[in-house]
Amino acid sequence: MHSKIVPWLGALLLTTSAWAQHAPAPAGTAPPPPAPAGAVQLQTVTVRGEQPGPALWEVRRGDHVLWIVGTLSPLPKHAEWQWTKLEQALSRSTELLEAPSARLKMPPSLFSRLALQPSAKLNPGGGTLQRLLSPDMYERWLALRHQYLGDDDALQFMRPIIVAQRLYEKALAANDLTNDIDVAGMVEKLAHHHGVRVIGVRYELVVTHAPPAKTSDQDQQQGIACLDETMRLVEHDMPKLTERANAWATGDMKTLQGLMPQKSYEPCIVSSINGDFEHQLNIPDLPQRIESAWMEAADAALVRNRHTVAILSMDQLLSSDGYLAKLKERGYVVRAPEDVQP
Repeated sequence: MHSKIVPWLGALLLTTSAWAQHAPAPAGTAPPPPAPAGAVQLQTVTVRGEQPGPALWEVRRGDHVLWIVGTLSPLPKHAEWQWTKLEQALSRSTELLEAPSARLKMPPSLFSRLALQPSAKLNPGGGTLQRLLSPDMYERWLALRHQYLGDDDALQFMRPIIVAQRLYEKALAANDLTNDIDVAGMVEKLAHHHGVRVIGVRYELVVTHAPPAKTSDQDQQQGIACLDETMRLVEHDMPKLTERANAWATGDMKTLQGLMPQKSYEPCIVSSINGDFEHQLNIPDLPQRIESAWMEAADAALVRNRHTVAILSMDQLLSSDGYLAKLKERGYVVRAPEDVQP
């Protein structure tokens, strides 16, 4: 059995075997609200040093409690944070629910036929970005390349999606942000330290046939659209990404909530890295299937345990159609971080 692990929809994960692992992924942005009185003025300077750290939401039915820690990416590269509230919650808990994921099971012969991640870095036939992009888009690209990537002519021959990924990574680094901090993995290590059982929450999908392969032209057009989206993000939204990362690191949930998208959002970079699974495998409702698996696991944990901790992405937590909203619909009492004392 072959295996491949990729990030998907924030904290959601997909694998092609019976084993699941973890990886982070980027998330979207939204306009910030006015800063509350007395709030730390973070602006676009990335915080450094030790910070209060991630907050906890509380979900309660009777005297049974589920505390949820939200993960985020990117985060400040040089910041460290305290885990005081989380450790207090873990010390009282029986189980930790992992971040929800999907597990794809398929025969090895089928796995080898699925183009889960494009391997070619260069444009077919020696094509260049100058030929592929519109004049206006190409001028924007030249300016961003000079600012973040230097004047490397080799980039001219690379596929737009590869260029988009490199631009995004360099823009994050230039703003002291990183996607390399595995918050979920840190939480799981703390759980093991406190003797808490770690419970996998995975929707299992058996794949028996390969979907139609995308044409090279379709791949290129999607890559061009993604490069355009990524350039707009770098041009206009890096201060928001920085402010959002700072808000998470300092526990400023009011600011963070205002900066999160109102609806679940997946940047094109993440879709591309994941091979666009939900479209490739013709399962457009895969996020809902994974959500249902998590809701079932949360229901069961709240019945069998007095205290449980869970991991979700901030997007899953705070979007208007997210997990907290669904828990409220089920009759659970949900308390915001400022009201939670583990």
